[in-house]
Amino acid sequence: MKRFRTIVALVAIMSLGAGQFLRQEVRVDERALLAGLAPDTAFFEKAGSPPHYRSDRGVAAFNSHDVRPEIRGYAGPIKVLIVLGSDGRIKGIKILSHRETKNYVHYMETPAYISRFIGKSVYDRFEIDKDIDGISRATVSVEALARSVRDSSRTIAAGVYGIQSLSEGPATVGSWSWLWYSLLVLFGFMGYVLTRRDRRYQAMRDISLAASIAISGLYLACPFSVLHLFNLALGRPSSSSLWYALVGSTLLSLLVAGRFYCGWLCPFGALSELIGRVPLRKWSVPVTQDDRWRKLKYVMLALVMPAVFLSGRVDYGNYEVYITLFAVHGNAFAWTLTALMVLANLRVSRFWCRYLCPVAAVTGVLARQEPAYVSGHDCPIGNKTHPDTTECIRCNRCRQSAAPAITRS
Repeated sequence: MKRFRTIVALVAIMSLGAGQFLRQEVRVDERALLAGLAPDTAFFEKAGSPPHYRSDRGVAAFNSHDVRPEIRGYAGPIKVLIVLGSDGRIKGIKILSHRETKNYVHYMETPAYISRFIGKSVYDRFEIDKDIDGISRATVSVEALARSVRDSSRTIAAGVYGIQSLSEGPATVGSWSWLWYSLLVLFGFMGYVLTRRDRRYQAMRDISLAASIAISGLYLACPFSVLHLFNLALGRPSSSSLWYALVGSTLLSLLVAGRFYCGWLCPFGALSELIGRVPLRKWSVPVTQDDRWRKLKYVMLALVMPAVFLSGRVDYGNYEVYITLFAVHGNAFAWTLTALMVLANLRVSRFWCRYLCPVAAVTGVLARQEPAYVSGHDCPIGNKTHPDTTECIRCNRCRQSAAPAITRS
């Protein structure tokens, strides 16, 4: 297993380094797009500070990223081409590019949604679920879109037309999402510390599993994804507090508690484990076969990393079934795979986590060894006795120094 972890690390470093030299930024022909957004309008060359297009009809056009580059969604900037009239109203709009996970923002990309910005004024507040429609499970992305359109339009309106509008301010719909997630992490880590000392606190883990499904999965729709790490490696952090809470806490927990996230906070892992507790007879997987299949998640990760890092397209690495499940969006193949991975837990405990999960592969590569975990017959992930502890999800059922639970007769 150590060899596989080394190979994955080398593939990541080499493909990321090669991608820095080989990737080329795809340039969008903004002028060609303006012909569709503002027919019969002749635009002059882009000029000024910030850069914008003036026209012969008293309208201006601009790329929102040229005006407010600091506004970022969950995976980087959302670049929008906007045509603004001299009255401060939006005459045309088109999303040029973004790196948000398409499962979550598929509706945001549709003409039906983006056209709702047309006619809005720089005097409007652009608040999600008030004067701008929200999109369930994509709050961070639509807030970034709304802020990009609002703030860049106000800047251009002030500089080009002398229109002084409302002061700029952050959208607030999802601003407390980081707190909900932080409370979940805090409760889970308290349970982790207590169960390391005494297994009688194992009920806290069950509560944490249920809470992770409810909060991280259903409410926030933010399971930790390998796409977060891909964006981080490519230098594309978010401006979302939730993003920092999720990525920061997961990486920090790896240093002190190994695959703590997998065992306590992952909503899909929690769902898999709870489904696995349904009293159906489990298939017996021979240890040698189990060891062989567990390597598959490392192989799959090693295969997708070059595609992601060489192209800069993180969506090339999106094969995570929990994104389909908690985004409530996917094609027929994605939903079929998700259903199979959920049902597989009835026969093989935490099937996806064992054999296919890219987050399990990454955390397995980075997690430190801790020999105190010896495994046992009730291991929720079916580890063999004295396993490679990078496969351990730190449920603390088998930790040698933990006091045993008292069995009541």
